[in-house]
Amino acid sequence: MPSAQTTTEECFRERVLKEATGSGVPLGAYADAESLHYLFLHEASGPLALSHRCDATHAASAVSGAWPTFSWDEREMAQERGVCFDGLADPRPLRAQSGVIPEAIVAHGEGLMNFVVGPVHAGIIEPGRFVFTSGGETVVHLDAQLGYAHRGIERALEGCSALACASRVARICGSCSAARSLAYARALETLSGVEVSAPIDLARLVIAELERIYNHLGDLAASSSGAGWAVGFAHGMALKEEAMRLNQIASGHRLLFDAIVPGGVSASALAERRTVRAGLEALERRIDRYLRELFGNASLISRWHGAGIVSHDTSRAFGAVGPAHRASHGTVDVRTFSPYGAYRGLPLRVARASTGDTLARCQVKRAELLESFRMIREALAVQGDAALPLVLPLSPAAGSVVTVVEGPRGAEVVALRTERNGTIARLHVISASYRNWPLVTRAMEGNIVPDFPLVNKSFNLCYACADR
Repeated sequence: MPSAQTTTEECFRERVLKEATGSGVPLGAYADAESLHYLFLHEASGPLALSHRCDATHAASAVSGAWPTFSWDEREMAQERGVCFDGLADPRPLRAQSGVIPEAIVAHGEGLMNFVVGPVHAGIIEPGRFVFTSGGETVVHLDAQLGYAHRGIERALEGCSALACASRVARICGSCSAARSLAYARALETLSGVEVSAPIDLARLVIAELERIYNHLGDLAASSSGAGWAVGFAHGMALKEEAMRLNQIASGHRLLFDAIVPGGVSASALAERRTVRAGLEALERRIDRYLRELFGNASLISRWHGAGIVSHDTSRAFGAVGPAHRASHGTVDVRTFSPYGAYRGLPLRVARASTGDTLARCQVKRAELLESFRMIREALAVQGDAALPLVLPLSPAAGSVVTVVEGPRGAEVVALRTERNGTIARLHVISASYRNWPLVTRAMEGNIVPDFPLVNKSFNLCYACADR
């Protein structure tokens, strides 16, 4: 990561906006005890942090009014780090304050009504409150409020050993554990001046793509359910279960916990490669048949088509990442935009669509599923059956680093600052779900109320990593 750049109060906001409207891909922002940090990703040079020293006597100039990507970040900084912003577009706290969830924003006008879904939902999903304003069945505005299960993980880890915290970072959420573990491991390796070997990078690629496979299967199944096709849901979830059993064989854990560790991979990772290859071949055949049935169902496709449209301009303004971004004519996939590890050597075909609706998001995930199988096959072929190297010892020096990897839902960001004794001074995690949640509310505008499960599941975002 290039060195953080500090600018004066007068020009800092302009510098951030110039970066956001230029070649930099906005990732998010956070605060520590001394400074504000706005993060971007560049194609040539990787992550960049624009930093500005906090001054308790002067309010910082908010950026989110001009660039909505940073709205949740600035609200979070104000609430949890005490940053005073001037011109904050949405001054509400991001999460509950003194046990009270902030009041929802609703639209007003003749013939409009408001109603609430959540925070308790059917099934086992986590809490979130969605406040709809509608005119008849048409949604005029949707306000999403998470934070009911906020755990304060980042503050809890301050002062702890950065190496010892790897397993806790892996468990911030279940669905993108491998991607976040990879980002965190790469951060510690950078601070330790260590590069893992090519076989380890290939093993990490396999694990990351296995995570993408089971997540995309679940997303497509949920999108089928949202459209009312129970057969597609049941079949897809059965395949997801097979994929998670394969995860167990490949890594020792169904959710890939601790498969990627600082300095390498776990001892159980890809220990049974022949079994993994055979399992992948059988699973790919069944998934290929499922995808043909899914996308060959005219009724299902008609429900997906035109539902939850997100324009390219809206996607860009709100900082969409991953399949949600690439379904709206976006081009950025971190694996090719700013490649890392084995992705530097293995070619990847980036899946894209242009209509920005539920169908487009599902089409991108279908293409990525098939590409993940191809990538895994190539990585395992290059790797062969030789034993993987042991985990490298790490000794992180004092310093700061930002790492970004492409998880199933998009960019997974880890910003880490360590002290000389290897403890965490500040850890900030920006998940793809955190980045994409505000987009769900925009996707519903102009849609009918019964489309909410369909549109929501086409994103299928995680609550836990937003409530870290």
